[in-house]
Amino acid sequence: MKARPLIDARGLQPGYKEHAQRGIGRYAKSLFTAMMEQVDPADLSFIQRSDLSEPELPPQSPRLAVGPGPKSLPGGERLIGQYWTLPRALAPAWKQGRVVHILSHADAPARLGPRTVLTCQDLIFQRMEDIYLKGRNALAFRAARWLETRCLRHAARILAISECTKRDLVELYRIPPERVTVVPLAADPGLVPVDDPTVRDEVLRRYGLQAGGYFFYLGGIDPRKDLPTLLRALLILQEQGTPAVLALAGKVDSDKHYPALAGLVEQMGLTSAVKFLGFVPDADLPALYSGAAAFAFPSLYEGFGLPPLEAMACGAPVAAVRAAAVPEVVEDAGLLVPPGDARAMAQALAALRDDPELAARYRALGAKQAARFSWERTASRTLAAYEEVAAAN
Repeated sequence: MKARPLIDARGLQPGYKEHAQRGIGRYAKSLFTAMMEQVDPADLSFIQRSDLSEPELPPQSPRLAVGPGPKSLPGGERLIGQYWTLPRALAPAWKQGRVVHILSHADAPARLGPRTVLTCQDLIFQRMEDIYLKGRNALAFRAARWLETRCLRHAARILAISECTKRDLVELYRIPPERVTVVPLAADPGLVPVDDPTVRDEVLRRYGLQAGGYFFYLGGIDPRKDLPTLLRALLILQEQGTPAVLALAGKVDSDKHYPALAGLVEQMGLTSAVKFLGFVPDADLPALYSGAAAFAFPSLYEGFGLPPLEAMACGAPVAAVRAAAVPEVVEDAGLLVPPGDARAMAQALAALRDDPELAARYRALGAKQAARFSWERTASRTLAAYEEVAAAN
């Protein structure tokens, strides 16, 4: 490769902003795996934190170890890391004319070199500031947004994971459209339907579930996910005499929003209807998706919307909200309802559960839609962006 990219792999290291357990970690893992199949791993260099466990990467790939900021100072690890440690560590690469790719614009150094590529996952804090400013230090919140603004405006290229994110970048930051390349994500190749009912049911039994007897949700529980609307949809079904079970996956009991959510479940009388599954290993996800009557996704804002795509890849019919990037991911392969409309969500879920022909139709449509996205294409477009940035400078 001519670009000789230096790529941020901190998202693979447990302990770095919890990325490894969330979307950025999955993005890094899938992207790097697909890249290794297209170029020599020795041509790719990776950034890692020196104080965390080694990321799982080919041994022939060179590494740049970056130390953290001082943990003894309030905010020192993050602020000094971004303003001093990381820029100093990257300076030699920039002087050599190398392309540097940071996988989340929120993790970018305060000073960018001339060939910096940033991935923008979403602009949730900017679009939903009223929600995320609550309970935070307003000065620190706005300082972080200022830093993000500075980084986005100085990047040589921004990789947006959806057309929605690109529109947000152009609208909110006046970024020239030609500096933004849309590079969609994809479902993990291991997420496929579990066709053997014996294998599927064995997994479901461990979670106290029966095939077709539950709706499934996987994702965060912060306010933009709008789980109260999904709970109201369950309550509507219960009042109509068709009670439903919601299986909610994810390590949410340590989330600051969990007490309020658990309290709302109890207040609405849905304690027996909502099953908190806790952390679910990747190996169990195909069975949980495949066995669901439908996958429910009420989120009000997504930079992409990976869970519905994963659900479709595993053969689950999808009922989701028509908001942000979700419609461009799901298109006509799922039932899309207005944001915050609990009755419409209840109707969509009931239809997919009670009408086998409709469910089969959306399972087939979902499989075709999921196949349109692949990590091979994501890696290819990302590598092409590196070469374009290298050539343009």
